[in-house]
Amino acid sequence: MDTLNHLKLRIERRHAATVLRALLHAIYFHRTLDNVDPETVDILETHVAVASGRDMRALERDINTKVDEFQQTFVDAGADSGEIAVVFLQRKNRKGWFAVTEALVPWEEHLITLTFVTRATTNPLPHALLQLLSFCNERKGNVPPLVGTSDQTNLSHQILISPPPPADLFAPSSPPSGPNVGLPPNHSSATITPSPRGTPYQLPTDPRAFPARSSSSSVAGTSGLGAPRSASPMTAAISDAGTSAMGYLEQAKDGLRAVGAKAGAVGWARTPFGTR
Repeated sequence: MDTLNHLKLRIERRHAATVLRALLHAIYFHRTLDNVDPETVDILETHVAVASGRDMRALERDINTKVDEFQQTFVDAGADSGEIAVVFLQRKNRKGWFAVTEALVPWEEHLITLTFVTRATTNPLPHALLQLLSFCNERKGNVPPLVGTSDQTNLSHQILISPPPPADLFAPSSPPSGPNVGLPPNHSSATITPSPRGTPYQLPTDPRAFPARSSSSSVAGTSGLGAPRSASPMTAAISDAGTSAMGYLEQAKDGLRAVGAKAGAVGWARTPFGTR
């Protein structure tokens, strides 16, 4: 994975905090986009380049806080190993099913795995710093363009203790899911579930969702199981309206018959249509 730099070190417990602090400072030195003053410090007989300056004080406090948390979680607790990661994020617009939302998308991760040993035969810090330098130089294209001002920018970062697996961290988000809108409460078995992007929707295969029609279902007023359906208020209203309309038609016919009979009685003659 071009966006993952995995640093694996075997160190003694007494050097865990010192080595971890050096690696975190080195990572930010290579990936920071701010104007900083470079400084070299000696840690375990190794020259480490760090970023210094007034603007880096907040970052230094964050690094010290995370190192202390790592020390308490893994070193002091007697764990065999521990993991910490620096994740660089970019603010992007993400299209959803119903709206466009703003999300932080990771573009690079530096994962540090420290395995604690009783006695280390070599100093692993120089090799880890060389791996970090090679990764950052070879993958300069990972850094997205900086948009905005120093107070409000599109780039961010996080230091995570016990981070999630890289496959989960960089996995594309699935389509949003939510409650069924406009469906009755007992309609859950016949709902359509959203599929990942690029795949068609899948209709439910549960036969209870679509019951088979029997031979009696072709008869009006019967359900798919052949039992008479109870008339709903809407059906009863429609039936009453039809009955009233038929009554009006019968009254009109009776009126026409009465007029015809009266015309015959006074001697009106019938003439074909269109003749005098």
